[in-house]
Amino acid sequence: MNKLKPGRTNAEERMNFVEYWAEYVRTHPDEDWSKQQKMLIDSQLQNARKSSLSAKKYLKMKGELRK
Repeated sequence: MNKLKPGRTNAEERMNFVEYWAEYVRTHPDEDWSKQQKMLIDSQLQNARKSSLSAKKYLKMKGELRK
């Protein structure tokens, strides 16, 4: 498997990661990468539950709150 290449720009860095992850998914069993995805998603949900920021405040902060 190839190493993750650093990018010169944010966009290039993101694309390099997408290509790296796509290769990883193609070359590893579903059980390996799905466990990693589960850990990531579970940690994001756990952090969201701990946050004192309401959905309304979050959307307002992002400038996406519609009246």
